[in-house]
Amino acid sequence: MSTSQGAPRTSSVRRRTRLLVAGASLGSAIVSTTLVMAVVATSMLPWWPIYESPAFVYAAGVAIVAGAAIGFAGAVWTWPSWAVASAIAAAYLVLGVPVAVPSSAYADVLPTAEGLVELVAAVALSWKQLVTISVPVGSYQTLLVPPFLLGLIVTAVAVTIALRTRRPSTALLPPALLLVVGVVLGVVHDEVAFEAGVAFLVAAIAWLVRVGIAERRRAVVEHSGESTLADVRRIIGATIVAALALVGATAATLVLPTGPRDVVRAELRPPFEPNDYDSPLAAFRSAFAPEVAEDEMLRVGGLPAGAGLRIATLDTYDGIVYSVGDSDRSGASGQFSRLPYRLDQSATPGEAVRLDVDVLGYDDVWVPGIGQLERIAFGGERAGALEDGFAYNDVTGTAGVRSGLDRDDRYTADSIAWIEPVDLAELRPGGAVLPDSPDPPDALLRLLDRWTRSSDEPGVRLAGLIEGFHREGYVSHGIGEDEVASRSGHALDRLAELATAKPMVGDGEQYAVAAAVLARSIGFPTRVVVGYLPRDGEAAGDAGGDVVFRSADLQAWIEVQAEDGGWVAVDPNPEVRPIPERQPDEPTVVSRPQSALPPPEDPTPVDDLAAEPDSGSEDPDRGDAWIDAVLAVLRVGGIVLAALALLASPFLAVIAAKARRRRLRRRAPTLEERIEGGWEEFADQATDHGYPMAESATRAEQAAVVGGLGPAVLASVVDRAVFGPDGPGDGDDERVWAAVAELQRGMDEPRSWLERARARVSLGSLGGYAGSRKGAGT
Repeated sequence: MSTSQGAPRTSSVRRRTRLLVAGASLGSAIVSTTLVMAVVATSMLPWWPIYESPAFVYAAGVAIVAGAAIGFAGAVWTWPSWAVASAIAAAYLVLGVPVAVPSSAYADVLPTAEGLVELVAAVALSWKQLVTISVPVGSYQTLLVPPFLLGLIVTAVAVTIALRTRRPSTALLPPALLLVVGVVLGVVHDEVAFEAGVAFLVAAIAWLVRVGIAERRRAVVEHSGESTLADVRRIIGATIVAALALVGATAATLVLPTGPRDVVRAELRPPFEPNDYDSPLAAFRSAFAPEVAEDEMLRVGGLPAGAGLRIATLDTYDGIVYSVGDSDRSGASGQFSRLPYRLDQSATPGEAVRLDVDVLGYDDVWVPGIGQLERIAFGGERAGALEDGFAYNDVTGTAGVRSGLDRDDRYTADSIAWIEPVDLAELRPGGAVLPDSPDPPDALLRLLDRWTRSSDEPGVRLAGLIEGFHREGYVSHGIGEDEVASRSGHALDRLAELATAKPMVGDGEQYAVAAAVLARSIGFPTRVVVGYLPRDGEAAGDAGGDVVFRSADLQAWIEVQAEDGGWVAVDPNPEVRPIPERQPDEPTVVSRPQSALPPPEDPTPVDDLAAEPDSGSEDPDRGDAWIDAVLAVLRVGGIVLAALALLASPFLAVIAAKARRRRLRRRAPTLEERIEGGWEEFADQATDHGYPMAESATRAEQAAVVGGLGPAVLASVVDRAVFGPDGPGDGDDERVWAAVAELQRGMDEPRSWLERARARVSLGSLGGYAGSRKGAGT
């Protein structure tokens, strides 16, 4: 009979023990769950720069709430692990479509069959898509699945650990993993990473303090008899667990390097490889063939007056071909990535431009545009396929689509472009880094020297260079029967031929490349642009109408970066005009050998003194090295201080809690409460020093445990003040508190400094009866 009655009781005790590992009531479990949710929320912060959309906040919030509910329910009803996993899978399928794939939800709230298929496939496919796409991505396709799925799993696991295990402090590990994944998969945004690390650190410390107090209370309830040394060991153990979580989650954020930070998306192969396609400049001449010259290529609306429509920007020159650079060959060329949502171009100088483009006869992989792209929206029957295959390089402002554009495709592009004309003579070079290129031929350098020898100013030399091409150059594509011969290509030998021929004859292919290499020799970061220029009288911006570009409207020009970071379009091509008769080529100049100079005379003593360096002058390099050394020492010192603060934070939290309790007791509203608070403070100090202060004992019995005359007198004074017929007198509370301080010094004196430190951080007085007495203040 006793066995049958004991079984339900045992089951009930086990259920209660599992649930209340981190607390002593259902309310305590709810508080613990809320704290864990806060920790998970801070670990979601590094994901924000990837999305920058309210849809992400909604998805993360739903995942955290649903995961916490599953973990809490599993603790209350003691679900087995397979039941918790099944609940997580069910929540993912039920909530996933409206939350993480909203474009496939019916009425924005119900999952559809198509949405469920996308949701299941996204478990494996969305990760690679997320790191090969331009950010922010918003709620594009299934890209909200990674944070939603991870948030759901991490929260459920963390709450389960917090409520159902004997090591609730390890509940920090899953959120720490989520934080690290957000930093690694995210973008190079050091400010967000630092703020996320600090927020996670604060939330983690709050959770550890909560766990420490709860474990001490549980130990007192179970009469474990653990000593003060065990309390310290428990704190140290919790600190080690926190360090494992926080070092991995915040080391990269609190100790950030001064250089660029690598993330996963920077190491993956881009979705569009420009070196898979021919340079747009290689087939430049074919656009002027008589049979295609008048073919309509594009209809463009919104193009500003005087602006050209860019097909591609070329920044990589190997001496033979000028091409669109890629990150494999040079990181300076940027990387092509998918653009699903928008790009923030608020820092780009220029004005907003919206282009409406209809594709007529154009059929290349490059997507024409202007300036730096912010958004693009495709139309037509192939809009979905073009959107999926679109890739953009924000460094060069070049866009492409793998399938290529075709007739009847259309799109609207919002961009920021520099339209206002500038005075080249006033320009100062920018600081952009471009891929290395060979030096210009000597013939081109002599031409530059002849055109710009009057000034050393970069802007004035650039203006003289462009004016020289306009003045002395002539245009011929060399493909018509009545055209002057002009060899195609833009290798270094063709540029040398352009510089020495009389007259100078070429077309945009040669003039743009020659101007680019010479502008770079002056000091300007320079790129070649291939695109379309409106014919005279067809500028769309004059009346806001459309302009139709034909094949023969193809042109090449250059862009130079100014000091403010903006890229200024410069057209080096001369006007089309009659070409004079060919003159003999410029002869090669052979310099006479220099005559041998006589040896220098022996230096005089005065010369020796003049040659000696000024010993009193300061070496700037040495000063810079000293500053670098100081900064290095400060950086290392900051790292050490941060590590020490991390390790000391749980101990400081215990000390702060005791200080607050002491202050509340000493400032109690009545005289009796202040006197009783003084005795409670003494009893708590004795508990922290290792004395077994029983909850049911009288003050005299507790004083006897400590021993000595002082505790016995204090117990008598407090009893007389509380229970005596006359009550306490004025100033009794101050005398009691002074006695408490004296007794604490008496307990500290025979102990070592380490034992005194253990008493200060002991959790003994923060749990059990001490925390439940009147005036405890905690």
